[in-house]
Amino acid sequence: MNDMRLTERTVDTTEIKIAARKVQVYYGATHANKDVDVDILDKTVTAFIGPSGCGKSTFLRCLNRMNDTISVCRVEGEILLDSEDIYDKKVDPVQLRAKVGMVFQKPNPFPKSIYDNVAYGPKIHGLTKNKAELDEIVESSLRKAALWNEVKDRLDAPGTGLSGGQQQRLCIARAVATSPEVLLMDEPCSALDPIATAQVEELIDELRENFSVVIVTHSMQQAARVSQRTAFFHLGNLVEFGETGQIFTNPSDPRTESYITGRIG
Repeated sequence: MNDMRLTERTVDTTEIKIAARKVQVYYGATHANKDVDVDILDKTVTAFIGPSGCGKSTFLRCLNRMNDTISVCRVEGEILLDSEDIYDKKVDPVQLRAKVGMVFQKPNPFPKSIYDNVAYGPKIHGLTKNKAELDEIVESSLRKAALWNEVKDRLDAPGTGLSGGQQQRLCIARAVATSPEVLLMDEPCSALDPIATAQVEELIDELRENFSVVIVTHSMQQAARVSQRTAFFHLGNLVEFGETGQIFTNPSDPRTESYITGRIG
């Protein structure tokens, strides 16, 4: 573990988008995350892997303060976005979530039209001056989510009428519409069939040109396919973090190796 932290320090700090130090998360008396230190790089896909209940989704939700919505949850330590403490009292969580977008496990389009699903964020954050600008954001967001060609002739149709894979790409379009800098994805493919999963994985690879992407996945194969860096969580601890290839082929901690070879988890 110490060796890993030494190598982490050699990362060029200009590339670090989110830095977490000594993060502890408690749900009441339950200690869900313990001493998590991690540097999430810009324009990189970082995967969080580990058994169910290991704390990976809990930690992901710290990165845009989604845990604020849970009354018994307490977060300690430091999480910096572009060197600014996101838990500082001056930080508005709503504005933070415009910068750090979130895509959930189950597609959750609003009960509105396809257009209004994507336009919602830019409208509430006042990002556009007129309808033409809003139209432009809706189109570019749907293009970024590789959905434009499938829905451009039915933007007034309800988002809930799309297939599961299309709904998830609509949720990705909705998340990128506020021009976030970071995109968090909590098991975004677990409710999708293999074809839709492949489309979303391809999309994640494209999104890293513009965003820092953090994905929680229960699929080690998916982590290996889409990410450049991988963090392995176990029993609330961040056991190991580094280049994806190294984590999967030459892990430095025996617990990581046990998980990857199927002996734990």
